[in-house]
Amino acid sequence: MAQSLINKRYCTDKLTVKYAHVGLLDVSDQRIWVARKRMGQNPIQTSHARLITGGTNSSSTADKDRFVCIWFHTPNTGEGYVHGYPIEWAEGHLLVRMDPNWNYQTQQFIPNSETRKVERNIDNQFAWAKRVFQQYVALNPKFPLSWHMIGPRAADSMFYVERVEAAE
Repeated sequence: MAQSLINKRYCTDKLTVKYAHVGLLDVSDQRIWVARKRMGQNPIQTSHARLITGGTNSSSTADKDRFVCIWFHTPNTGEGYVHGYPIEWAEGHLLVRMDPNWNYQTQQFIPNSETRKVERNIDNQFAWAKRVFQQYVALNPKFPLSWHMIGPRAADSMFYVERVEAAE
């Protein structure tokens, strides 16, 4: 069902480590959709909403809440701090959006008062992010690659969860 929401003019399900890009993880089928390299458009600056039918770079869409957002940076394609945390942008990075209170499977908000559900939700999102990272690592990037989970606040985030060296 969520697959029909994907705007295939702007994205593909072919992962790459050749250029920086944004992407969406469809949690229902564990499929990753990444922004295509298009004439005049930088794939890392494409909005996640653009990857969804009806979305644009200047608007959002509620359908985006069906997908986990990712950002893949090749070396030197990012800059600055993430939630005040220093990132070594000379290396590659996978940033995966984490929302402790949003269940992507059920499309429901989980109140902070339901601690066990929130913790289970974080565990699910962590497992998805780890699988996404492993798929990028399997492409044998020629640069060190780390992954991070980026929450709404710094306290909700996990930086440098795992790092792999450059493929030989």
